[in-house]
Amino acid sequence: MFPLRNLLIVSLMFISVVVSYGDENEAIWQPKVGDSWVYQVTIDVPKGSKLPDNVEGQRIEELEDKQRASFIQTTVYKGVQEMSEGGAEAHAFFVSNGKQLQEIQFMKITPTSVEAMGLKPEGKEPQDVKPLSRAIPLVMSDWKGGEAFPFMMDHVENGAKMRMIRKFKVLGWETLETKAGKFQALHVLVTGKNGPIELNRSYWFSPGNGFIKEVKKYYAGEQTIFTQTRVLKKMGNK
Repeated sequence: MFPLRNLLIVSLMFISVVVSYGDENEAIWQPKVGDSWVYQVTIDVPKGSKLPDNVEGQRIEELEDKQRASFIQTTVYKGVQEMSEGGAEAHAFFVSNGKQLQEIQFMKITPTSVEAMGLKPEGKEPQDVKPLSRAIPLVMSDWKGGEAFPFMMDHVENGAKMRMIRKFKVLGWETLETKAGKFQALHVLVTGKNGPIELNRSYWFSPGNGFIKEVKKYYAGEQTIFTQTRVLKKMGNK
């Protein structure tokens, strides 16, 4: 069984952001320090697989053919920071499961694009920053729906070189209604492989609001070994 922790690390390193384009002079995304997004997270894995443990307020369910964990996840924007001492600067987003800081996600944000730059795993056993060998374009201001393109990158994970290939497809605008409200959001699908593991991820992003929903699935052959759904419950500024 592919380690669940590695699945979580790999998946979070390739967060995808999508945006709306109403005013061509308006920046894609302008988060302010202290902005926060609170999500309801549900994780499904086959019976016998390890679920996240010691998450405050987590609910574990034993279903007929799988196990399910449900918990609250909060992302807080902390502004521009060095990814490591003396290293490159990036926009930092602190992600916590319950009250436990899980990781720091680093992005490059310009008026016309958002790119992933890496992350720093935290949790009970903090690790060094895992920078990407090249930034992954997650948002481009000319995405409107219908675009499709591949992206390839060589990446070092635990000392081993991995070639990661992703296929992006912009599916278009959709209306989403959550506990946080009703949003117009652009839907992007990302597919690819990490070694023997196939992935399928969908993201919805609303202009001026941020991530609204995310669904990611991992497959080993024909078996679904991991499904995570995140849905926005509320957002605000601390």
